Parts: sequence; C-alpha cells; structure tokens
Amino acid sequence: MLNLPTITEKQREIIKLIYSHRYLNRIQIQAFLKHKDYKTINLWLKDLRQKHYLEWIYSTDFAERTKPAIYYLGLNGIRHLKTFDFYEVTELRKRYRDSSRSQTYIDRCLLLADCAVALQKYGDESEAARHKADCYSRYHYETEADYLEASYYHFLADNELIHPHLCFSKLVFEGGGEPTTAESYLLEIFDPTLPRYRVKKRLENYVAYLEYDDWSPETERDNLPIILLVCPRTSSLIYAKRKTRGLLLDIWEYDDAERPHIRFTTAEKLDRFGITSQDIWEEA
Repeated sequence: MLNLPTITEKQREIIKLIYSHRYLNRIQIQAFLKHKDYKTINLWLKDLRQKHYLEWIYSTDFAERTKPAIYYLGLNGIRHLKTFDFYEVTELRKRYRDSSRSQTYIDRCLLLADCAVALQKYGDESEAARHKADCYSRYHYETEADYLEASYYHFLADNELIHPHLCFSKLVFEGGGEPTTAESYLLEIFDPTLPRYRVKKRLENYVAYLEYDDWSPETERDNLPIILLVCPRTSSLIYAKRKTRGLLLDIWEYDDAERPHIRFTTAEKLDRFGITSQDIWEEA
C-alpha cells in the first residue's frame, strides 16, 4: 500500500472530476464545485501539482499567458484512484498517456466539459426559479469514462456500434414528486481529422443502433434517445446531414411518428452558444 501525500476531500473531488473529463481548466473546476473563490481553487490545484496528483499544461509565452492552465491526472492521482475498487484498471492505464495526447483530443475534452458545466448550470437556474412555477428541470449526465463504470448508461460500454462522448437525460420535477425523464440524448464530437469514410461509418452505426433499438430493453423507456452529432466545419455538417437523411429514409418515412431524431451542429456553434441552445441544432 503506497503512502500517498495527504489531501482534502475537496481535492479528492477535483481528482474524480478530472478522471471523468480527462482535462479541465480552473474555470471549469470552479464551476463544477460551485465554489465562489478562485484563489482557493488555485491553492488546491497548486498543492495537488506539488504532490504530483495533477500535472498541468501552461505556457509562459506572452500571447498564451491569458489562457487558463489545463490540468490532467498525475502519477499520484492515478495511484489514488487505484485504491478504489470501482475504477476499471484498463481505463486508469489510459491516464498514463495523457501527457502526450494531441491538441485535438484535449480541445474535444474541454468542449465536452463546457457542455457538462452548461447542463449543471441550467439545472441550478431552473431549480432556483421553481418558486415561480410548480415544476423545474435538471439534467443527469455521464461522460464516456463514467458509463464505463457501474452507472445508468453502463450498457453502452460494451456496445459494438456506438460510443458517445456524453450521455444525458432531462429530468422534470413536478409538484415535488419523483422526476420524470422527458428525453435522453447521446452526443458525439467528430474530430477535424476524422476521414469522411469513418464519418460515414459512424452515421451508419447510429442509424443501425436506433433501428435495432437496444435502448428500450436496457432503459425500459419507449422513446429512443436523441442523437446529437457535432461536426468540425459547416461543409462536414452538410455532408453528414444529407447522408443521415438518406439513411433514415431507407427505414422510416419522413412523417413517421416513430422516426428517431438525429441532430447536427458545428463545434464553433456549440462552443459559442452552448449545448442547451435550441437554435444551434439542425434536424437530419
């Protein structure tokens, strides 16, 4: 048993957050923790770096100094998580390579983290305003790392067709009763370097997943999830949307009430307006 340096409970929360999201900056960590004092967050992060629980990506170049540092798991952070039984060993081993990931991969993780922050913020604002109405909404979300463990979306871990980057459900609370799930969403971000033939294969896999309907037996829900696909450019969105429309028409008529929903946006729109904006999504 390793004798790891002592850390606080809040610092343990930070390590778990970074495990789930892979890379986070200070602003995102502060938002997840709902902490008002950024100076305290910086002190916790500095201590975690000094104790090698975390490493960071930070440039001292004048043009880059205004960008927040990006944090990922260090050696002791991985060792700390190994002391818990519910983290998959194969998944933890991937963290040893996080110091050499591509910028494209890191940017995707940060964008997904922004999506999760927005979902959390939406729920907090809705709950705060519930005195004006008899209901409010929250989102339950899981990252890819989360559903590889024992979680609500665990069945996606072994799925041969799809591996979404973010899964979330909208929970509606009415009259103080139990929540009802209005809709579920599966989101994937296509990397800019993804070849078109692989984009085509991903689209075919999502349509096949919806056609075979592995969702209902696992979730005991009749309504299929809404698929959200994020393209790097407008040109790739146009291609993906047109291709998906054709794939759907091979199975469902356009006015079929059971026709599933696959929606598209670009990474720039997602980053600019946020995941909860209805205006950025285009139906296939």
